[in-house]
Amino acid sequence: MYESFYQLRAKPFSLLPDPEFLFLSPRHKSGLNVLEYGLLNRAVFTVLTGEPGMGKTTLLNRILDEHRTRFTVGVIGTTYPSDTSLLPWVADAFGLDSTARDNVGYFRMITSFMGQAFSSGRQVLLVVDEAQNLNLQMLEDLRLLSNLNDGRQAGLQIILAGQPGLRAMLTRSDMRQFAQRITGDYALEPLTEDDALAYIRHRLSVAGGDPELFTDYACSIAHRFSGGIPRLINQLCDLSLAYGFGEGAERITATIMLQVALDRVAGGILPHVVDPKTIQLDPDRLAGESQPVRPSPVAEAPPPETLPHPSTQVLRAEDDGKGQYQQGLGLKQAGQYREAVTRFEAAGQDPQYRFKALAQRGLCLKAIGRLNDAADSFRDALAANGAKTADLINVRYVFAQTLDDIGEIDKARAQYRMIHEMDPLYRDISDRVAAMDKTGLFSFRRGSFFQPVSWLRSLKERWL
Repeated sequence: MYESFYQLRAKPFSLLPDPEFLFLSPRHKSGLNVLEYGLLNRAVFTVLTGEPGMGKTTLLNRILDEHRTRFTVGVIGTTYPSDTSLLPWVADAFGLDSTARDNVGYFRMITSFMGQAFSSGRQVLLVVDEAQNLNLQMLEDLRLLSNLNDGRQAGLQIILAGQPGLRAMLTRSDMRQFAQRITGDYALEPLTEDDALAYIRHRLSVAGGDPELFTDYACSIAHRFSGGIPRLINQLCDLSLAYGFGEGAERITATIMLQVALDRVAGGILPHVVDPKTIQLDPDRLAGESQPVRPSPVAEAPPPETLPHPSTQVLRAEDDGKGQYQQGLGLKQAGQYREAVTRFEAAGQDPQYRFKALAQRGLCLKAIGRLNDAADSFRDALAANGAKTADLINVRYVFAQTLDDIGEIDKARAQYRMIHEMDPLYRDISDRVAAMDKTGLFSFRRGSFFQPVSWLRSLKERWL
């Protein structure tokens, strides 16, 4: 949905454990080193633990990709604690006939399979993911299987990966005999704030996008809300890109990230370490987000989640257009849209700032839901003299979106066609015009293919 808009070749924050996107933070690098050490030194058991979403499966996929040619590999992705034996799962993992056998039959079949592998010089690797689900009998089955070696070196190696409950089980006093066979053991910890920033940058780069598409402050908010758990960071960043696309935002700011967090928590599903309602955005850091990486003369309006009640302030007559305009930008960045409108109206009296002030006024009006007034402000800005072509295109694009929002479809269509004639490579304008010509559906927000963006907007408005 947002890939072409942000020039991404793939979704950078997919939840799939893709080794291509693996980011080796110091903690994850240590975990990978422990797995590597266990394989190279033919450890009987290697254990990797961590909270859900920490990247255990991604590390396993990475190590398997690197060593699959050296091993006969079997993978058990899930088990059920109620099962009485792990042997059928082991047989199935190696592609053996796992039907109509008792435990003795399974053990003999697996023993024969491993004997053939050992005689041919092949090592056998069994990987058990989600191993916290194993019961004591299943662990005992693994211990017995680990005895199937030639007496000099391990032909069967076993990697157990699971949540912290696995570690708690293995440290029990009645598991001492099993624990003594564990050579490598590592517990993954959450990312630090610096790691989270580097993690987000890394995934954007792998996806072919701008590594600084997310502001530093947005990455900081994502880290605070997620507690540094990569899977939660992925969820926040993926939805932030959808929100940013819906708003036409050049960058993902802390304001957008916080709105995503608020909306997800309001739904009551996404787990979180910090309640986003307690997060107060720092005005100084917000001010540092005002300049986009891909400069656009009209900054995108942040979602109006922090909209205050209007307050009356007396404008100083001695302030010139530049001063009023700068004050308006500061108020807009702080979410004080109504007060910002007043400043931009004053700045617009200066011919030098009329175009920019009217454009920013329109964005503020749009943010507080006064769409008809916003459209009028954008229209007035386009009629102002002295604007550059690139500036006009940016404002015309937001103007067309606003017309679409208030149902003036024909007028919006005309604006989009005008943009396409001026610059057919601008943003997603070619896709919009092509969709209009092909299906007759004008609005990307109302069209069936882009319904998720409409849903996101309604979700945001619901919690204002």
